[in-house]
Amino acid sequence: MVYQKNDGKSDVWKSFQLVLLDNESVPFVTCNKCHTVLRWKSRDGTNGLRSHLEFCASQSHTQQTLSSLPGFTPKEKTVTIPIAVKSDVADVIVSMCAKDIRYVLIKHSAILAIMN
Repeated sequence: MVYQKNDGKSDVWKSFQLVLLDNESVPFVTCNKCHTVLRWKSRDGTNGLRSHLEFCASQSHTQQTLSSLPGFTPKEKTVTIPIAVKSDVADVIVSMCAKDIRYVLIKHSAILAIMN
């Protein structure tokens, strides 16, 4: 996973980076503060990114614990997930989604062609 700065006109780009997969742009950006990956295309503009920054600024970015995740009840000890691990997992998931969506779109188009 590679990230690239966007030299856009908006000041919002100081807080985001474009996601590149296989040296090609994919429709995702990542927040530099919380490392959240957002779906984004240039035609979307920057209002959604600005909204994320407002939300992001209001949040505490401490390390998450497993007990804070939905559906998880610890039995004995609470385990802290390091931010670096969270970021690595997010990279893998974004890469998987970006690669798999290409396959799904091709497969879906082929199925529609057969049905017609």
